[in-house]
Amino acid sequence: MIDLFMPFRSIFKLNNVSTDNNVFRMHYMLTVTILLVFTLLVSTKQFFGEPMHCVSESDKDHDKEAMNSYCWIYGTYTLKSRLVGKIGKDMAYVGVGPDKSLDAEQIKHTYYQWVCFVFLAQAAMFYTPHYLWKIWEGGRLKALASELANPLISKDWSDGKRSELVTYLTYTNLYTHNMYALRYAFCELLNLVNVVGQIFLLDQFLGGAFRDYGAAVTAFTHVPKVPKDFLDFDAVNPMDKYFPKLTKCWFRSYGPSGTLQLKDRLCILPLNIVNEKIFVFLWFWLVFLAFLSTLAVLYRILIISMPPLRTLMIMGQLRFVKRRIISKIVYRISFGDWFILHLLGKNMNPLLYKELIIEVSKELEKRPNNMI
Repeated sequence: MIDLFMPFRSIFKLNNVSTDNNVFRMHYMLTVTILLVFTLLVSTKQFFGEPMHCVSESDKDHDKEAMNSYCWIYGTYTLKSRLVGKIGKDMAYVGVGPDKSLDAEQIKHTYYQWVCFVFLAQAAMFYTPHYLWKIWEGGRLKALASELANPLISKDWSDGKRSELVTYLTYTNLYTHNMYALRYAFCELLNLVNVVGQIFLLDQFLGGAFRDYGAAVTAFTHVPKVPKDFLDFDAVNPMDKYFPKLTKCWFRSYGPSGTLQLKDRLCILPLNIVNEKIFVFLWFWLVFLAFLSTLAVLYRILIISMPPLRTLMIMGQLRFVKRRIISKIVYRISFGDWFILHLLGKNMNPLLYKELIIEVSKELEKRPNNMI
């Protein structure tokens, strides 16, 4: 089984040059991997047996395989009126019992055949912002910071690389990085829109059951234990309600004389034991990720609109550099130039980065403000 997860190793592989932050990586690395693993769990029958098994009247029932296939394709249902009560008296199992007519109030269940495809589509959507940023970034930072993260300071740094970077940041490419930075901010916003959209997508997919599913499960598992005689509709286990392990299915066929025969079957859904836990985890994970993504977008807005905050960000990457030196740089360059400078600080040896900041400050001081 471990071999099934080996193809996902490349997703966890970190690049030598970092062009994003931890929240961004939680979208395209961690979340994508989680969704792909869940896809394997719900689509690999050999670990969980048949996806559906409908109980026949006898072991010799020739319609057994047909029943399993029919109920899997066309769906099963549970009864709202049988969600509460005493098992063995009011109902056979939770949600399963006699219904007075074929039009009784039913909860239809057809989602299970689409779960793996939905997870694959979600994984692709979570990876899309990173894919766009990878195209737009174009390897620019890798070209600038190549081999500068090495703890051993190369002789090439003092001979020419430092002056090349200083010239790039203060002369040849000054004020040319705004679109570069705005595209990254757009991808961060796209991450937030995507994760919120995924919550609503799963809610539609489960027929309105996902929006408060995690909260309902938490409330149910932490309520004080009460006698079964006092249970009401609100005390129904959300896992049993939305991911039943036992459901009902009607199968229609013709008898030897051409008379329509209705067969009422009890169907077992072993995969829902996995599905109910997966969707609880996804609820908490997506809510948590949406919260972090909101903070990331707000942080980006503050960074764009508040130069003093950019100064603090650079100071956090350096030691023993006066604030006024960094502040002069921040106020003389654009946000896009600051963004490149900040990314360089994440990918360079701290000693080299300190020298770069000092040299950039000296170079900018040589120029009048009207030339910047």
